[in-house]
This record gives sequence, C-alpha cells and structure tokens, in this order.
Amino acid sequence: MLETALILLAACCLGAVIYSYALYPLLLVAVGGLAQGLRDVRYVLGKRERRNPGGGVLPAVAVVISAYNEERHIRSRIDNLLALDYPRELLHIYVGSDGSHDRTGEILASFGQATVHAHVFTENRGKASVLNDLVARTHEPILLFSDANTLFAKDAVRRLVAHFRTPDVGAVSGELRLLGSNGDNQDSLYWRVEQVLKFFEARIGGLLGANGAIYAIRREFWIPLATDTICDDFCVAMSVAAAGQRLVYEPAAWAEEDTPDAISEEFHRRVRIGIGNFQALFRHPEYLFCTSVATRFAYFSHKVLRWIAPHLMIVALFASLILASQSRLWLLLASLQIVAYAGAALLYAASLGGVRLPSLLRIPTFLFALNLAFLLASWRYASGNYRGSWKRTRR
Repeated sequence: MLETALILLAACCLGAVIYSYALYPLLLVAVGGLAQGLRDVRYVLGKRERRNPGGGVLPAVAVVISAYNEERHIRSRIDNLLALDYPRELLHIYVGSDGSHDRTGEILASFGQATVHAHVFTENRGKASVLNDLVARTHEPILLFSDANTLFAKDAVRRLVAHFRTPDVGAVSGELRLLGSNGDNQDSLYWRVEQVLKFFEARIGGLLGANGAIYAIRREFWIPLATDTICDDFCVAMSVAAAGQRLVYEPAAWAEEDTPDAISEEFHRRVRIGIGNFQALFRHPEYLFCTSVATRFAYFSHKVLRWIAPHLMIVALFASLILASQSRLWLLLASLQIVAYAGAALLYAASLGGVRLPSLLRIPTFLFALNLAFLLASWRYASGNYRGSWKRTRR
C-alpha cells in the first residue's frame, strides 16, 4: 500500500508540473479556438457588430507611477506621457518618489506643467503605500498604472480606454515589449510565451492580473493595497475580476522597457515577484473561489501550479528515491531527475560565471533559475523574511 501511495504521489507531482508547463498551453489554445468559433457562429447568426464603435467622449485618465531611485528614467518617462496622442487636459500624471536618495525628487520638482502632479515622499515606505497615497489624490474615472522605466506607444492610452465603453469591463491590460538583449537572459523568450498564454486566456475570459507597466482600471473598483503588497498589479486587477468585472487584454496598447543582459540581474526580481505570488495565494482566496470559471481554470493551471512546481518536483524526487530500492524503473526515473536537475544547476552556475550558453541550453537554465526563485520565495514568505523586496533593478 505504501508503494502504491508513493507511486501515485510521484506521478501526480510530476504530472502536475508537466501539465502546467506543457499540456496547459495546448489545452488553452484548443479551448480558446473553440470559444472563438462559438463567437463567430453567434456573430454570423446574430448579425451584430464584433467590436465597439469608435468615437465617443474620452474619459479623464490619471496615470499613477511610484518611483524609487529613477533619476535615469524619470524625465524621459514624463516627457513620453506628455507627448502621447491623448488630450492634454484629460491626462493627469501622478508621480510619487518613494524616499529616493538620488535626483528623482529634484527632477520631478522641475516639471511645471499643471497636469503633472509630483509628490516627493521623504520616507521610503514601499510601492504599495505610494500607490495608495497617489490614488487618494486622484479624481479621474480611469486609473492607469505604469512604471518609471517604461515608455508608452503614442496611441496606447486611447487603445486602453476604448474598452471601457463596454460596461462590464473593469480593467484593461496592455502589452509590455522587452527590448532585445545580446546577453544570456532568456526572460524575453519566456515573456513571449507568457504573452501567447495571456492572449488565449483573455479569449476565454480568464485573463490573470495585468502587466504592471501598462494597465488601467475603473476608479470605483480600486481597493487600497496592504502596505507590504509586492505584486500590486496582479492584486489590483484580480480584485477587479473578483468583483465580477471582465479583464481585457489589448496587445495593440503597448509599452517597452529594457531587458537585462544576464539571468543574475533578474534573480532578485524573480524572488521578489515570487514572494508576492505567495502573498496573493494565501491572502486572497477570492481570486480562486470568487472569480469566473475561466479565471479559476487559468489561475490554478497557469499560476498556482507554476508557483509550487519546485516543491512538487522535490516531493516527486524523494518519492522516486524511496521507490528506487524496490524497482529498476524507479531507479532509472530517480536517476534521470537527479541528472536533469544537476545539469540545469551546472548550466545556471556557468551562466553566473559569465559563460555564454548556446540558445537551446538557455531555456533549461532559465527554468532552473525561475524555479529556484520560487523555492526561495516560498521560504522567505513562510518565514516572514522579505524586507527589502522593493529594490531597484534594471527592469
């Protein structure tokens, strides 16, 4: 009986990881195609317009940005917003410097435009606190959140707000484009895969969160964040979904920012995001139980299983090692797992040492770094040790 239980445990753990990374994308594309086909049939039979008509009154928009030590980007960021194709009087920019100790506050204070509302906070309290304070100072019906190192396409705001003509749309996420890199970082490849998943999740009505670089919500669905919230973009958008509103993905509303050259530059960011993921999982059960069926399906398959994937692999390995003494097959499976994990670890160590890896080897290297970050993040969340998570990185 113990042997059977261990076999089921190992198989379920490994199966869940394989499902999340390999089978779920295929299933999602199939379900998304079916959903689109049903919409096409309804369109043909109903003779209705597919999209919202253009025109209409443009809403006032508040762009909300929390900045920490962003002297390198803050001027170009605001200049970019001031140059957008959106009526100047309807676009108000709220920027807060979160106790920056560089020239961020000084640069913000130099802007004299009436639509730029700069707030220089002397104490470093964290991004969530700054966002809460800035939103409390806004009055516009649409809140558009972004980052200090991001640049918007000229028509990005118009494309985002167009979706709010539909009453049940509560939030709209744009697309972040990572500028090319000549280094060994595979985050851009992973990001492209994530964009595909996001597109099909939106197609089935199960969009998960939003891209913190460019997303907008209706003001009435804003809920102040807990001051230690890390993944603010995910929590803000998922709270809108939990309120029964639709989340929309608009890839034509795009923004761009740089990709770091090395995986090592991304590791701290991955750990920080991982801690935020576990915060959301345990603090907000409503994301799994109070959202639409499509959202629950995508959330569990795409997010929850990914976050716990390293834990599942460890459990599967230990079960396999116990079974290895009973069966040559499990001895082989346990050996393959050890070789795979050790090989990925060596590749990651080599990348940290400056070795430029072939393209195919960068993928397992990145996945090892990603899962290592999730594993460390879970430990730091469980122990409450995540001070300093609001740290400046190149992204």
